[in-house]
Amino acid sequence: MRRRRSLLQDSQLIVAINDKLLFFTRISRVFVQTECCNREMEISSDHNILIGNAADSDIPVLPIEVIVHIMSYLSVSDRMSAGLVNQHWHEASLDSRFVDKQAVILNRQGAADNLQEVLNILQNSVRPFYHFIFNEMELRRTMPFWEQYGPDMRSLILVCCDLSERTLVAILNYCESLRKLHINACRECLMSGRLLDDENDVKELSSKFQSLHELSLASNRYLSDALFNRLVAICPNLDSLSLMGCQISFHVGLYKKFYPDNGFRIQASESVLTFPNVLRYITQQSKRLKHLNFGCTLIDGTALASLSTLKDLKLESLKLHACEQLTYTGIRTLLEHQTTLRVLDVSFCTRVTDISLICICKSLKNLEVLNIRRCRAVTAHGIREIRNLEKLKELDISECEQLTGECITDGLCSIKIDTDSGNSDPNEDSENVNPNSFNVTSNFSDNKQPLNRNLERFSANALNLDEKSIELIAMSFPKLRLLGVGYCFSAVTDKTIQTIFEKLILLRSLKISRCDKVSDLGLTGMGAGNKENIKKVMIVNTQQVPRSNLRISLRSRAEEEIVRDAKRKNEVMQMCGDLITSLDDEHCSGFSLTRLRGLTELNLAGCNRITDVSLKYAFTFPELRILDLSMCQQVTHVGLDFLTKNNPAIEDLNLSQCHNLTDTGISYVAKRLRRLKRVHLQSCSRLTDHSLDSIKLYCNSLKYLDVRCCQGMSMAGIENLCHLHVEYTKHSDVIMHNKVPPPAPPIRR
Repeated sequence: MRRRRSLLQDSQLIVAINDKLLFFTRISRVFVQTECCNREMEISSDHNILIGNAADSDIPVLPIEVIVHIMSYLSVSDRMSAGLVNQHWHEASLDSRFVDKQAVILNRQGAADNLQEVLNILQNSVRPFYHFIFNEMELRRTMPFWEQYGPDMRSLILVCCDLSERTLVAILNYCESLRKLHINACRECLMSGRLLDDENDVKELSSKFQSLHELSLASNRYLSDALFNRLVAICPNLDSLSLMGCQISFHVGLYKKFYPDNGFRIQASESVLTFPNVLRYITQQSKRLKHLNFGCTLIDGTALASLSTLKDLKLESLKLHACEQLTYTGIRTLLEHQTTLRVLDVSFCTRVTDISLICICKSLKNLEVLNIRRCRAVTAHGIREIRNLEKLKELDISECEQLTGECITDGLCSIKIDTDSGNSDPNEDSENVNPNSFNVTSNFSDNKQPLNRNLERFSANALNLDEKSIELIAMSFPKLRLLGVGYCFSAVTDKTIQTIFEKLILLRSLKISRCDKVSDLGLTGMGAGNKENIKKVMIVNTQQVPRSNLRISLRSRAEEEIVRDAKRKNEVMQMCGDLITSLDDEHCSGFSLTRLRGLTELNLAGCNRITDVSLKYAFTFPELRILDLSMCQQVTHVGLDFLTKNNPAIEDLNLSQCHNLTDTGISYVAKRLRRLKRVHLQSCSRLTDHSLDSIKLYCNSLKYLDVRCCQGMSMAGIENLCHLHVEYTKHSDVIMHNKVPPPAPPIRR
């Protein structure tokens, strides 16, 4: 009762505050401090949950409109937890604007064994669900589920599902309000070629699907011209079409083989999917279609040119991911006719060069999203033109092998910089300072700013950047919400990370995986600004043997590094302790990771110099949901103790290959992180069945557990976790099938 009273009183206080930023911060703190923040609402809890009634107490009841407004500032997890406060708040959490953003996901890993039980729970639920995703499921048309949820269903996504063509037609007949339909990699319903072969089915569905605007037929190898024509015929008002990964034939000779009269007077082929047939439909629908996806197909310059020149076609989004045959001719024609594009994805297109990129930047002035990931022919000359895209909000230039720091300093962030300052400090850490770096903050010129200062999401992973470029990124794009600079080995250091913490305070996602020059000094802010602290740490980092120790060291180079890391850890721990004790601003002239209060995702995988010190002094995030500390081998249960106390909202935690973790640390995780849904503990060799016992006892919201190569765990302990999908093996050479391989490291120059 005390917690509820505090929650409602604070909520009333917040409503009177006009500043939205303070409003959001206060609300977040309220939910972190209450017990309801640590619980997750399940589908099955609609009838079983004990909800207090505010009317029976002396607590004043806020109008439901006010509660809905408060919840609009919260994340989905916070909102669902807030719905557990009482009946009034529960009703507010079921407002249509919130429910419309939630989806029910059923997959083979989690629901194959108890699908009927899950469907029964859904049938007995009184709350509405509008969006459903079925992944690798066997579906039947006799399920009562379709009769209950089909008429109100707004999106249906089927991925690798096993269902016959008749079953699919029967299911679609229930879904009268569909707005989005994805039939991806469902070969069983397409293999026979009989899907929608009854014209009456086509007419009936086309009359029901008047509100259907998005259709995806991605990764269907059995899709033919006949099947394509039938499927688009039931969607008369499409504005978005995806054929990503489909085996479309663009060769003229193959088309003439199946259509010798060079026309469509004969019946559409049931054996092959041809581009002229697709183009014919796009021509008919050109006034409505705004979004197309031909990713992972063999579309070439000629086909793209014929598509771009269609009359009345005004595309807003075009995705051409991994189209190896794409040429400059096709891109040039595209840019001449489709000037309304706002989203363009040409990632993994090896033939995209500087000329193509320059044309993109000069022609598409309204472009908001540009992805040129792994376009290996792009150089700094082409990147320089991107700064002219004033409306650009999202940019990905990762894994472009020829890009160096020049593409940032003389391209995206080209500004007037005084390089003659020469105020270098001889006491700076030689391991963390690049000779090409300088003080960008003091030399940043206001009279020549980068033009695209509205950038919100920027990925520059696996590039040969330097410290100067990272500092300029932080200075030039103050509105960044996402920053990915992983695998930039020489660029992301303790010095440059300080600039990120100082300037990019709006960051929601920070990814610096494999940046092994980042240490506790950078994350805690103890490695910058205070000269006395830097001198103290530099004495620890020096490789010279202390004069007081006249004995010759017999340690190997690796052993010496371990000793230096231990001394560095102790020094930083001492400095942080002194800071808390003294509360003197002179000691905290650096910037800590805690400055990024709004972080929801943090990736520090492979940052080996991070220790428990950072987890104790630099990790306090009320909204952090995804945290990756894999391969941070100096993290122990001591750090997890502080991490779990100060970050209660974590839902996805990756601690793979943290070899110093023990059962004690996992017990902290299990007891305190009540929202935890996914845990990765691969190759944590010191963990035993005691960790599994803690997980089974306390992790009520957990859905996925990876304990592969955990040799201390037994099969009996794994089998006790029957409610989870557990990845388990004792062999270290097993390939991780579901993980995307890391990008190739940049070439050392």
